[in-house]
Amino acid sequence: MWLKIRADYPQIVIFLIFSFFFFASLFLNLPAIHNGFLCADQAVYLAMTQSIALDGDLEYTTKDLARYYYSFEAGPQGIFLKKGKDGRIFYAKSFAYSLFAAPFVRLFGVNGFLVFHSFLLFLIIYMGTRYLSLTNNQGLSLAATLTFLFASIAGVYYFWISPDFFNLSLIFFILFLWLYKIQAKKSQKMSFSSGVERFILSNKTDYLASLLLGFATFSKPPNAVLLGPLFLYQLLQRRIGRALLMALIFVGSVALFFGANYLLTSDWNYMGGERKTFIGTFPLEKENITFDSIGHPMTSEGYFEKFFLPLTFVPINLFYYFFGRFTGITWYFFPALLALILFLLRKKTQEQWMLLLGALGGILTYVIFMPDNYGGGGGSLANRYFLNIYPLFFFLVPQIKKKGEIFLCWLMAAFFISPILVSPFHSSAQPATHAKRFPFKALPVEMTLINNLPTNTNPRAFRVDAGLTEYRGFLHFLDDNFLPKLEPTGIWTRGPYPCEMILKTYYPLKEIVVHLLNNPRRNNQIKVTVEGKTQQVTLQSKQRATLRFPVGRGFQIKASHLYRIKIKASKGSIPYFESPTSDERRVLGVFFELELIPAQ
Repeated sequence: MWLKIRADYPQIVIFLIFSFFFFASLFLNLPAIHNGFLCADQAVYLAMTQSIALDGDLEYTTKDLARYYYSFEAGPQGIFLKKGKDGRIFYAKSFAYSLFAAPFVRLFGVNGFLVFHSFLLFLIIYMGTRYLSLTNNQGLSLAATLTFLFASIAGVYYFWISPDFFNLSLIFFILFLWLYKIQAKKSQKMSFSSGVERFILSNKTDYLASLLLGFATFSKPPNAVLLGPLFLYQLLQRRIGRALLMALIFVGSVALFFGANYLLTSDWNYMGGERKTFIGTFPLEKENITFDSIGHPMTSEGYFEKFFLPLTFVPINLFYYFFGRFTGITWYFFPALLALILFLLRKKTQEQWMLLLGALGGILTYVIFMPDNYGGGGGSLANRYFLNIYPLFFFLVPQIKKKGEIFLCWLMAAFFISPILVSPFHSSAQPATHAKRFPFKALPVEMTLINNLPTNTNPRAFRVDAGLTEYRGFLHFLDDNFLPKLEPTGIWTRGPYPCEMILKTYYPLKEIVVHLLNNPRRNNQIKVTVEGKTQQVTLQSKQRATLRFPVGRGFQIKASHLYRIKIKASKGSIPYFESPTSDERRVLGVFFELELIPAQ
C-alpha cells in the first residue's frame, strides 16, 4: 500500500493543487478584491461573456450595462465597443475566450472565469508532468511543470478576467498534442492501454492541434506564427498530405470564427470599423447618451501607418524584450531564458529547432508589428503578450539533467518577482509597484514603450506638464518619489529619495536647464543626472541654484524626443515639524523647474 501511494504521489499532488485553486476560485469575493473596479480588457471580457452566457449574443445593450453594475459598481471603465453597420453596438474584442468561459460564468457568475481557469491549470500541470515524465521521473517532472507556471508571472494571470491565461493554455495544449507522441516514440514509452492513450499517440492529434491553433489565432492573431513550425516539421518528415490537411483545418477553423463574427456583428474585424473606448460615461446609460456622442476612437484600421517604427528599432526592442525593467523576460519569465541557454548547450532535435523557430518568430512578430506596445499595454503586468510564446520554451528542453536547474529558477523568482507572487491581486491592479524599488530600479527602461509603461496608470505621473517658457514638455515619472504637482511651474521630489523621470518633447533640445530650490534643511547635497551626465550642488536652507545640461536629440521615436532625468536630495524635510509657523506637511526633497532650450 505504501509503495502504491509513493507511485501515485504526483497524481495526488496535482489533484490537491487543482482542488485548492478550484475552491479558491469558487469562493473568492472578486468584486471586493477589485474594489468594485475593472478596467479595459477585463471590463469588456466580463460584459461580453455575460452577454454570451445569458443572452446568447455579442450585442451591447442597456441590459448588459445594468447587469455589469450588479457586480462592479464602478462600471466597465475602458470598455471597447464598436458600432455595426445596422447601428447596433457590439463588443470590440475577440469572443473566443468568452465563448469557452461562458458556461462557467452562467453557472458560477463572475467567479466562473477563475473556475474555468482552474480546469485549464489542471490540464497544464497534468499534461506537462506527463510529457516530461517521458524523459524524467514523475516527481521531478511535476516540480518542473510547477516551476514553469509559478516561478514566473504566468501564474499571476490565472487571476485575470482576460484571455491571457486561456491563450497560454491553448498554445500549451497544441504543443502537447504535437510533441507527446514524438517524445514517447523516442523514449520507447508508448502504451495503448486506453482510448485516450491511443488517441494522443496517434496522428489525429496533429489535426486537433491545427483546429485549436485556429481558435488561438482568432483569440490573438499573432499566434498564427505557430503554424510555421507545425507545418514545416511535417514537410521535413515528408508528410506532405498531412501538412496540407493540417493547414486546411487551421484555415477552416480561423474562417469559422471570423465568419461567425461577421454573421453576428456584420464585420470580419472585431477591432476595426467604428471602434471606441469609453470611460466614466457609457453608451445607452440614458436615451441621450449614444455611441456617437461620447468615447475615444480606438480602431485598428490604419494601424501600421500610426504605430509602425523603422526596423532600426528592432535590435533595441529585442534588448528591452529580454532585459527591460518592465517587460524583460529574463526577470519575469526566467524559466524561458534558462531553457534557451540549455537548448544552445545541448544536442538538438528537429522538433526542438522548430520550437525555437516558432518562439523567435513570435517574438519578432510582436517586436516588429507592435514596436511601441509589444508588452500588452500600460495596464499589463510584465510582458502580457509573451504568455502566447512562453509554452514553446517549456517543450524546448524536455530533459532535466540537474535539479539545480529548477532551484535556479526559484532563486531568480525569489530575487526578482517574489513581491508580485505574494500579492498577485495588488500587483495586477498596480502593475508598476514592484519596479519602483531595487533591483528593478537598476534595470534599463523601455524607451520605445514610453506611452505604454505601467507607471502611466497613475494619472499624476503621466504627461505632467513641464517647462518655464513657451517651449514645453511632458514628464513621465518612473517611481513615486515626487509630490503631486501643486505649484504651477515646478515639482518637489519626495524626501531623500531618487526621483526618476523621462522628459518628452516634440522637438530636439540644445540644453536642459534645471532650476533648484532647497527645502529648509542645511548642507543638502543635490544630485542631478540628465542623459547620463551628473552634476552636484550643496544648498543651504531654501537656497536656489541652477544647473545646465547640454543635450542632443535624445532618444527619438518619430516626432518624440525623450530625455532621462534623475534628481535626488540627500536630506528630506517636513516643515510642519521643523517650523512652528509652517503648515507644510509634505515630505520635501528639492523643488525643481525645467527650462527647455530648443536646438536651432
